[in-house]
Amino acid sequence: MQAGYDYLLLRGHLQRRVARNAGLVLLAIGLCMLAAGGAYYGYAANARSGLSDLVVVVPAPPVVTPPAEVKQEPAPRLVPPFSPETISNISLYPGDSISVNSWGNPAGYETAAMREQALLQGFSPVESDDPDLAGPVAPATRIIIPAIGVDSTVRELSIRDLGDSRAYETPNNAVGHIPESVNAGQLGASWFFGHTESPLQGEGSVFYALRQVPERLKNGEVVYIFTDNGSERFLYRATETSVVHQDDIRLTESDGANIRLVSCVPRLVYDHRLIVTGVLVAKQ
Repeated sequence: MQAGYDYLLLRGHLQRRVARNAGLVLLAIGLCMLAAGGAYYGYAANARSGLSDLVVVVPAPPVVTPPAEVKQEPAPRLVPPFSPETISNISLYPGDSISVNSWGNPAGYETAAMREQALLQGFSPVESDDPDLAGPVAPATRIIIPAIGVDSTVRELSIRDLGDSRAYETPNNAVGHIPESVNAGQLGASWFFGHTESPLQGEGSVFYALRQVPERLKNGEVVYIFTDNGSERFLYRATETSVVHQDDIRLTESDGANIRLVSCVPRLVYDHRLIVTGVLVAKQ
């Protein structure tokens, strides 16, 4: 009888100890979750505070009109240390034979003095508001941004039925083109979306480096964007960047031939969208 009584006392003691320890564990977990939530909230607030740094508009170069009485001498032509044959073989778009990471501008292996000449090799300058650009153009299948090391395939995004709503699918390890927008090279705004990173869905991070574009524009760098549809190539120059909340993004149109690249910011929060806008300057 005494043994049974002692067993009940021991069991009750063990149950109270387990309950007490379980309560302490749950309390510790709750405090950790609270601390993690507070840390994330602080990080998110700090990250959002820096979004204004991603807004850049490249100013147009000033137009200087010399006085009528001043005779302008022609500027000396800069002759690079290459033969005419070498220059004629330089292409603005080296393609698969040269890694995109090895050239930091449209003809990264040329000297600064050759940049303008290289720009004209293979590409013909165009006016972005040329009415002829309204004609049919095949969808882009590749996009390259040499300055930030982007070289990705492009595919057309479809619309997913979510039951009570519809939304564009997210691009999987590629840059996605919104098919309702014009194709690259056409008159209007051509919209492309890509992941900054996709830790949960594993859909890649093709536009991870897109956040570098605002700083490069601030530093006066020229950022070019290439698109290729297999038969035609188009060259855009980045002109501005902007940031909008995910609920406020709209597929706006454009009077000229523009490209708009979109990715999520800031990192680990992803509730805003960075939009890089470029204007069409040449085609091949």
